[in-house]
Amino acid sequence: MCHSNPQRAPMKQRIAVAAWTACVVALLPPCAQAQAQVKALAPELNVYVKLSDQTRLYLLGDLSIYDGDVPTGGELGASLDFTLMPRLRTGLREADWARERYFWTRIGYTVSGAVNGQGPVERRGILELTARVELPEQVWLVNRARLDVRDIDGVASQRYRLRVGVEREFTPGGVPTVPYAQAETFYDTRTGSWNRQLYKTGVEVELNKDWRYEVYVSRQVDSLAPSANLATLGLVLKHYR
Repeated sequence: MCHSNPQRAPMKQRIAVAAWTACVVALLPPCAQAQAQVKALAPELNVYVKLSDQTRLYLLGDLSIYDGDVPTGGELGASLDFTLMPRLRTGLREADWARERYFWTRIGYTVSGAVNGQGPVERRGILELTARVELPEQVWLVNRARLDVRDIDGVASQRYRLRVGVEREFTPGGVPTVPYAQAETFYDTRTGSWNRQLYKTGVEVELNKDWRYEVYVSRQVDSLAPSANLATLGLVLKHYR
């Protein structure tokens, strides 16, 4: 007779939660599922360095590996996050920096392009404002407004992004776990329209106090550029210092 090992339960919980993410793609809007054409795998590394109780440094590196003949894309970035209001819940782990605040902001800079050096290079200045509102049953509404100041091979433009999402923290097997769902719309000054939408759902799971991982699926729909319609599986490793 086989006996279960209690020490293995948390790892089983992490695996089960990650598998759950692959199923929730069915929750995305039917139009987004139908119009997505290109598929991509997006591995990503995030590093968060605490500078003070009000500030932290955020470092980003990711790849977008597409199917077909589309070259692999890459992005590098650095941002400064800081809170504009007092801490929300002092009892949370330090790794939950963003979830301790009602309101915080990010100022950053990224560079992205094809890793083979071909195609346009985009340099982007970023300003974000994020607000959190508590809903019943410990569910949180998370709203974000973002401005991208873009330079694409010397051509300047701006993009405005509005995102709304919901999330709730669980602790299955004692493991902090945060499933979420988001919807975002984009306004591009080059087209003068809100032509792009992004739908995303996933889960973040704690490995230990310094490391977390996130698995998500997303659908991007662009009414003016069908070639930009994209289905993505994202794998994010997060390190907190």
